[in-house]
Amino acid sequence: MKIIATKENLLDGINAVQKAVSNKNTIPILSGIFLKAVDNNLFFTATDLEIGIECRVPVQVIEEGEIVLPARHFSELVRKLPNTKIIINYLADIIGVSIQYDDAEVNLKGWPGEEFPLIPELEGNFSIEVETNILKNMIKQTLFATATDDNRPIFTGVLFELENNELHMVATDTHRLALRSGMLKNNQDKNISIIIPGKTLGEVNRIIKEDDEALIIKGNMNQVSFETQDTKIISRIIEGKFPNYKQVIPQEYKSLLKVKTKAFQETIERANLFSSEKDGTSIIKLVMDKGFLKITSRSEMGKVEEKITIFSEGESIEISFNAKYLLDALKIIDTEDLNITLSGPLSPGIIRSGNHNNFVYLILPLRTV
Repeated sequence: MKIIATKENLLDGINAVQKAVSNKNTIPILSGIFLKAVDNNLFFTATDLEIGIECRVPVQVIEEGEIVLPARHFSELVRKLPNTKIIINYLADIIGVSIQYDDAEVNLKGWPGEEFPLIPELEGNFSIEVETNILKNMIKQTLFATATDDNRPIFTGVLFELENNELHMVATDTHRLALRSGMLKNNQDKNISIIIPGKTLGEVNRIIKEDDEALIIKGNMNQVSFETQDTKIISRIIEGKFPNYKQVIPQEYKSLLKVKTKAFQETIERANLFSSEKDGTSIIKLVMDKGFLKITSRSEMGKVEEKITIFSEGESIEISFNAKYLLDALKIIDTEDLNITLSGPLSPGIIRSGNHNNFVYLILPLRTV
């Protein structure tokens, strides 16, 4: 293998796959990045056997070949290289490469390419095309609500459900639930329901670009893949049954309020500075009355009480929420207005974006003395 590349191209490949590199010592070769030079392209691949990422970058290929290089040493070296022509040449005697730049040369040992577990071509039960900007937005508006506790793996993932050509993504940590829906352009005749690890979707959102023309999602009952022209991400899915989210979202309510998203967020942020904490949870109280919403919080350092103008209908309600959970939702709502429906001080609050129902956020209230 012999290639001529730029620092920028090498970094593009490294940055794309580095999060899939295994940090465990059980299989040493998985701590490396597999490089394959063919047809004036350099393919970067990394996997921890749970998720695998492959990325293609253009280079000048003098001689085709493959090698696995230790990810940490290779990535740190490339980051410190000057912005000049870089020549990577395979060295059979050390099973490694020489990396030449300017008048300098670095030799780096690796592993034979044929020993690396390659990412398989996924034979899926389904294949759908999704606009990249829509998928990125759907991930952004659900991923934050996943759980971080691995003891309940189902809640660390996001439900990916296709029903009647409408895609639903749902996440919950059992204290709040985020639902984002969107219609597909191309008609799909299959219904799908799988749970995708949050880590995988985080990588998809990080790697794919909004200007990518199309994203193809393939999957079966064991794996799912996300593919663009230059990138492929494949992951195991999470086994188990996701809770029936449709049953927990109330369809009726006693109170409705409409509020400006930015004004509401800024008020909650100020109130959060003085919110009291119970078991590490910041508490904010909302009091809805005709035409206004009062937001209050207090702690040993002081208190905040603000009123904002709203449109409201129904009963007056006083309810308390976790300030962080409120802000998490407000930060990712991309409409000027939002709607909140309430059924009582101990019933879930429902936040919807603007005049649309494509984003729904359920948040459980807090009991206060």
